[in-house]
Amino acid sequence: MRFWAVAVAASLVASGAVAKSHKHRKEGELKVAAAASPRDPNGPWIIEATTSVGDCPALIPTGLTVADNKIASASGASLSAWGYVDEDGNIVARFTGQGEHVVRFHGLVRGGKATGAWSSSTDMCGGAWRGEQQ
Repeated sequence: MRFWAVAVAASLVASGAVAKSHKHRKEGELKVAAAASPRDPNGPWIIEATTSVGDCPALIPTGLTVADNKIASASGASLSAWGYVDEDGNIVARFTGQGEHVVRFHGLVRGGKATGAWSSSTDMCGGAWRGEQQ
């Protein structure tokens, strides 16, 4: 079990490093990043998730709504949702389901598409997710 927890943690650290690595780009690369800047993230999103570590129930919502750059609601397995999208397009969220099952996900929003990693320390599982703005 401890191995899975370490694997999930390592996956999150690696994904977070990739999501934040844009701060270390060279000048020419910044122009490319600006062209793919995040558009307004507000509105409904469809979410697809895959599990790569562990075996856990469907804890990731199948859809969510962003209002004022905050996650206003989620559909699917979660009972409560918290999260935000910052001005650089970084998304951070936590979903809590029955029995205090908690899943966290983070990633990057660009041009109506989003990708990232997710993990659940309560269920010892994790994977990747992607979203598309509707």
